[in-house]
Amino acid sequence: MANTHTPFREYRFEIDAFSPETIPLSRLSQYLADLARIMGENANVHLNRIEPGSTVPVIRVDFEAEPKVRDRLRLVKVGEGPPEAKRAYKEINKKLLEDNANGVLLDPDKSKVIRFPGRDAANQLEFGPIRQTSTFQGIPIKVGGERDPVPLHLEDGERTYILWASRRIAKAIASYLFVSVVRVEGKGRFMRDRTGEWEMLDFYVNDFDVLKEGDIRHDLDRLREIPAKWKQEKDPLAKLAALRTGERAR
Repeated sequence: MANTHTPFREYRFEIDAFSPETIPLSRLSQYLADLARIMGENANVHLNRIEPGSTVPVIRVDFEAEPKVRDRLRLVKVGEGPPEAKRAYKEINKKLLEDNANGVLLDPDKSKVIRFPGRDAANQLEFGPIRQTSTFQGIPIKVGGERDPVPLHLEDGERTYILWASRRIAKAIASYLFVSVVRVEGKGRFMRDRTGEWEMLDFYVNDFDVLKEGDIRHDLDRLREIPAKWKQEKDPLAKLAALRTGERAR
């Protein structure tokens, strides 16, 4: 049977502060680069056209890649997904705030997939800094320095945390350099900016544990055994996004 599907699907990224005639080309290219990182599937995502009125890049997604793109967007909407996609979301929001604009990404059915608050975030107040006890975990990739405390670099996936530890603790952690995952405990200073994002200003390690692979698997098994109503949902991520934004889950 012949394939009757449209060979591509269109997403619209609406920016309300510019028209195609007034937005600087360099600024538009920055927005598009961030949007490409959010959507992923680079070989199957294309700029189709810029519609008149407000600045509305229309993005063409090849049909076979659209389910992957849609799933990725759902994750980003709830603050999950690949690190580069989450960073790109933050970058778009910052640019919109600087440009006194709002933005929204619409799917092929014209439903809002991701809303970028932009200038609305200007109404939020900066909060902090506050000091709070917390934990981080990762593989030590760099330890040491001339002063006490010394910097400690922990790699967790694609993210690297730069923490501080006494020479005594740093020396102990250094024996696991590049080979083991460690979990550190301590106190840090954190601050929330106007976009609602939290930033760690500094963090001082008080103690640490070495995590074994068996420990991680055991923790995951225990999490899977916890009964929860959300496990009965067909699309729990969409439900969570609806609760966060006040929109009705589709």
